[in-house]
Amino acid sequence: MATEECTLKPIHVTYDPITGVPSEFNEFLPKDCDEYKKWKAAEGGDLDAKLAEVKLDKNGKEIEKQLPGGKKKLKAKPEIVLERAVRNKKKAITTILGLDTFGVKLSDASKIFGKKFASGAAITKSPMEKDQIDVQGDFLDKAAELIVKTWGKEKGISKKDIYYIDNKRKVPYFHEGDEEADS
Repeated sequence: MATEECTLKPIHVTYDPITGVPSEFNEFLPKDCDEYKKWKAAEGGDLDAKLAEVKLDKNGKEIEKQLPGGKKKLKAKPEIVLERAVRNKKKAITTILGLDTFGVKLSDASKIFGKKFASGAAITKSPMEKDQIDVQGDFLDKAAELIVKTWGKEKGISKKDIYYIDNKRKVPYFHEGDEEADS
């Protein structure tokens, strides 16, 4: 038996300081892991991609999404939607959705509604995953007046921003004549 000498030399691997794996493996990391996110952020591609995604229409408004066929979907204007839901024949729940789009803190608003109407008021998630206020009782009319009175001047909520659900259709709560009468 002859003794042969091994002439293998060690391979020198450089590890990425952000992810801790060799640099050529960074793109194969799972997309939801923290190391991948840090690597993408440090790479600078995310910021440039986000800035490139923001598009403006002719009027300078931000376009939310480009639909198939070249149609443009604009961002929705802020609005408040009131809804009355009947449960157990005589019981009702008034739902107020969209106050947060005007910058109103929902926790403070639910306390105001609860004290004003002497009933329970809670913040819940809507089926569209948006926060809404549920008030126990039928306070649709009083809630609309309270919203305009409390946050009208402070947050810029006008009567034309308030809608209610009637027969599964969104209808303006105040008529056009009501706006001029109160101004």
